[in-house]
Amino acid sequence: MDPTDQQLARLAGSLSLASESSHKTQRSLARGRPYAPHLTSRSPPRFRHDMTPEQIAQYLQEYSKWSEEDRKIPPEPSPVVDRNQLITDQLERRTHFERLAREPTASGAMGMPFYMTMVGFPKHSSSTPVQHLARIPFSNMLVRRVHTGHYLLCRVITPCSRMVAIQTVVEDPEGAAHELSIYNFPSTFDCSPNHLDVLFAPGTILAIREPTLKAPTQGNRPLVRVDSPTDISFVLPDSSLLHGIRWRHGSVVPGFRDIPRTWDEWQQRGNEHFKASRWFLAAFAFSHALLLDSDATVLRLNRTECYLRLKYYSGAIHDAYLIMSTPGVPESFANMARFRLARARYGKGDYRTAESDFVKWRRANPGDNAADPWIDRCHARLQESMTGKYDWGSLFRNAKRKVRVDAADFFGPVHTRRMERRGGGRGMVATRDIQAGELLLAAKPYVSVYACDLPPNQLVATLDLLSKSSKERTDSLLLAQVVEKLYGDPDTRDEVFHLYAGPTYPPPPDSYPPRPRSEVVKVDLLEPNVNVDIAHLEAICTYNNFCPFRLEAPLADRETKPTGLYTLASMFNHSCAANAIWYCIGDLMVIRAAGPIRAGSEITIPYSVEESYFDRQNALRKHMLDNCSCALCEDDRKDGEAQLRRRHELKSRLGSRNIMAASVPELCALEKEISMTYAPTRGLIRPLNALALHVVAEKLRSSNNARFIRESLDYDMRALECYGFVLARDGGRLPVMPGRIPTTTSFLEPADIMLRLACSYSILREEGNAARWLRASLWLTDVSVGGGKELFMLIHEETLQRMDLHTFAARAL
Repeated sequence: MDPTDQQLARLAGSLSLASESSHKTQRSLARGRPYAPHLTSRSPPRFRHDMTPEQIAQYLQEYSKWSEEDRKIPPEPSPVVDRNQLITDQLERRTHFERLAREPTASGAMGMPFYMTMVGFPKHSSSTPVQHLARIPFSNMLVRRVHTGHYLLCRVITPCSRMVAIQTVVEDPEGAAHELSIYNFPSTFDCSPNHLDVLFAPGTILAIREPTLKAPTQGNRPLVRVDSPTDISFVLPDSSLLHGIRWRHGSVVPGFRDIPRTWDEWQQRGNEHFKASRWFLAAFAFSHALLLDSDATVLRLNRTECYLRLKYYSGAIHDAYLIMSTPGVPESFANMARFRLARARYGKGDYRTAESDFVKWRRANPGDNAADPWIDRCHARLQESMTGKYDWGSLFRNAKRKVRVDAADFFGPVHTRRMERRGGGRGMVATRDIQAGELLLAAKPYVSVYACDLPPNQLVATLDLLSKSSKERTDSLLLAQVVEKLYGDPDTRDEVFHLYAGPTYPPPPDSYPPRPRSEVVKVDLLEPNVNVDIAHLEAICTYNNFCPFRLEAPLADRETKPTGLYTLASMFNHSCAANAIWYCIGDLMVIRAAGPIRAGSEITIPYSVEESYFDRQNALRKHMLDNCSCALCEDDRKDGEAQLRRRHELKSRLGSRNIMAASVPELCALEKEISMTYAPTRGLIRPLNALALHVVAEKLRSSNNARFIRESLDYDMRALECYGFVLARDGGRLPVMPGRIPTTTSFLEPADIMLRLACSYSILREEGNAARWLRASLWLTDVSVGGGKELFMLIHEETLQRMDLHTFAARAL
């Protein structure tokens, strides 16, 4: 027998499981009245991980219908579930969890565990303090009812396991037991079994505010489901909630080591986690110790460092203030607290106050230069935030090494204004006349998730009932990290919850961003100081998340699409034919004007740049947008449904991997077919036609025949016209008119075509024309993302070297 299996078998015995009850016979036992699901209930539709997008959409329609039917079933009494069987089954899950932790490729798609989770369905989150609620035992709870006005007092009686949620078994003081599932708890998305043992060790007492006893979707046992971790409080031995409480099965859960109870024990545990850089567990232990001795300055100082490492800046600021204001605190402690306070303020983006704090610290510590680099960083961030001038080349190089760059937000000549006809009721407008290429916004995300952040040993599919679509792998982690940031920075709650969440929620305020809170907010890991409405938050993420495409890592982002909640950028509404353009360098989003914008005009950005109308609409539906009314979509709809479908089919042919194996005549025929799907009366902007023309040009260029290369020039120039560029015929410095750049496609595609034109002219020994097209590509890149020649050479470095243009470009530009 596996050593873990032996250990869990011993635990099962110590938990007083009936020895004569085998695993098989235990499944049939139920103490008291049996639970029979309501006659009108039925199992939800089954999900398969190999479903196509169309099948997923159909599945979500069926699931929504099932969910609506299920919610109509009236609440029914909670069954008495066999406690022994619950424990046995949970110990089996724990064994499997530990086995996966040791052998992560043991099962699932692609050799990894595969899990599915659902967002966007109604769920309750409490906003009432536990002190204002009345205790309710399991025997008084009803299945399918939110028990408003009540809290459940329970304790953990088995080790935890984890799939998407943390799973365990809890009992109330009367001895009744049920399974408990906890979603979105901070630090647990991809944690180890030992990590869960620290947080939810058997014997841990919890108070769950306004609990829900969820009907089973499989089997016949309901469970307590907690979607918002802020509904959970850890109940300490001296809590008033335990006055008069006696546990039917004894004061200690048998078979497990006792939870630390003294200050020394919690300090020792916290120090062990601190040395091992397990910052959340260390802060968790120090929080327990500080409740036993609030004057333990060393522990508070250590917790301040933990909060800094976790980026819980509000908590770090509160603890540092408390240390510095404590009478008689040693100067060395106050000095360390002052330095950590400055670091926390820097983390929150309060660079001016942080710089002042670092300068004060340096004056108090002459000869110690630890603050000098921090002061330089504060000065640089202040300059960025005030002027919008960034070292774009350094940012790009740094982002290739580390996705999260050190940069400040810049808010340009724009402001938020109420717009009645917009879905969110707001939009961004210009405060003055703006020129093409001007920086409108540079913003870091509230939270972002990239492929490098995902656990390497599991796959989680997230299905969204709001958008009726599957979400990216990064979306499930993003929601958990937003919750964690709210845990550690509760004063930023309005920054998130003042975003639009759809018509089922109250409209957000007209102005944005909200004013920063002036008071220092305490962070308590044992009893959170913030209420997180998970259903509301899921809707906010569905309506506002971006896919932050990075200039320095385009291939990585295509393979695993990142997700980011950019709160300031969310104020810009969508248009496929927008007047502004956005990209990211690392996790810094950069929004620039695509052309001249008059004062008072709305500024829009494209949420999608797909060539196919249907692909564009599918992408927009994930942002809860239907029937985009921009000029491009209106022109597409005028082409007619049949032509749109034909164009969509032809796009799949054009995008096939072996397209370049086709002959020139075959590609020309395909281009003509695509061209025929556009109405003759339509304007020049025809994105898929542009792509088809460029494919023909590439095929001609690959021949290395001078005549064909010259012929390719015409195809590429026509492609640029189909993207919306106006060619200049006057032989000037630029071969295109520089007034405005099209936004119906990524700037990278036309910039690449311009480089290929430069390459072709270079092969034909026409250096003057080659230089003109290099300048055109530089102009387009600079208007789109800024940075001048330096950033242009970095972004297109690989292409320039492959085309043997790097040296020529460095000289000619």
